[in-house]
Amino acid sequence: MAFYSKLSRVIIRVLLVAGGFALMVMMVIVVGNSIGRALFRTPIFGTIEIAGLAGVVVVAGAVGFAEREHRNIVVDTAANRLKPRTRALADAFTLFLSLGAVAFLFWAVFNNALRALTIREVTLTTGVFIAPFKFIWAIGIIILCLFLLQHMIEAIRKGGKR
Repeated sequence: MAFYSKLSRVIIRVLLVAGGFALMVMMVIVVGNSIGRALFRTPIFGTIEIAGLAGVVVVAGAVGFAEREHRNIVVDTAANRLKPRTRALADAFTLFLSLGAVAFLFWAVFNNALRALTIREVTLTTGVFIAPFKFIWAIGIIILCLFLLQHMIEAIRKGGKR
């Protein structure tokens, strides 16, 4: 588990750096577009597409990080009334459901990315090849799956202890 913990920390750090860079690209392109429209009456070509593709990179890194750090939204109203062991098992069950939904999402996104690769899908305005961004999104989703699995196993262990 120590190796997995170190590996996950490195992967998340790489994704966060890439996401931070992509966020800066988004900010520069949107601000540049606004200034170009206001001062020169000329927008930057493909601003919306560039910002959208950079957003894929930002979110792909953020979803795994949020789950790793347990920074997701949890409604504790009913769960706080449960005994610790029952709550751990309920957490494991909800994590299992989440894992199933996210695994299905991964399957759909990965198949869509393969299709985009096969047909050489490009954006409409700038003609940027879309498949790499779809694969980046799939990588973010699979990392989310791995952290959901890790947290589910931890919840099962916690619920199994007496």
